[in-house]
Amino acid sequence: MIYGPSGIGKESVGREFAKRNGWKIFPQHLAFDVACAVIGFGNDGFEAYQRKICLDAFRKFHEDSVEGVVFTFCYVHPHSNYFIEGLLELLDELEIDAGFVRLSCEYEEHVQRVTNVSRKNTNKIQSKEYLDDYLERFNFSIDIPNVETFNINNTGMSIEASAKEVERNIVT
Repeated sequence: MIYGPSGIGKESVGREFAKRNGWKIFPQHLAFDVACAVIGFGNDGFEAYQRKICLDAFRKFHEDSVEGVVFTFCYVHPHSNYFIEGLLELLDELEIDAGFVRLSCEYEEHVQRVTNVSRKNTNKIQSKEYLDDYLERFNFSIDIPNVETFNINNTGMSIEASAKEVERNIVT
């Protein structure tokens, strides 16, 4: 799992890491988008449905003997703990040893990343104002409880260099 705030480079780094290792990539925002379309963000049942989508996908990957999966996730303490509890239970049940990496970068670079033209036509954060509000409302500096996390500040690093750093810290 690669986690951190929106716009930090999780999916880009995750895609490169997955490509380098012949793994699949599963960005959590796919489940978020489906849950938004079906249940509606903030409505009763939204979190449970989003969690079900992800956990069902992980079970399917396991059933299909997929070699590895890079899951990108926006962990927000304590709001995401319901999801994390279900994930950790599933990993334990399936006897999967997962690696956890939290990405971060300096604020100025974070602003450059979210305002990059590559994010246009997506449902992702695309403005400094939205990013500022997002970072003010949520604390992304907290590691997921009860798991060992490798923290990588990828300020000034290319996607490839960041993926290599993830690779260096995660036994593949």
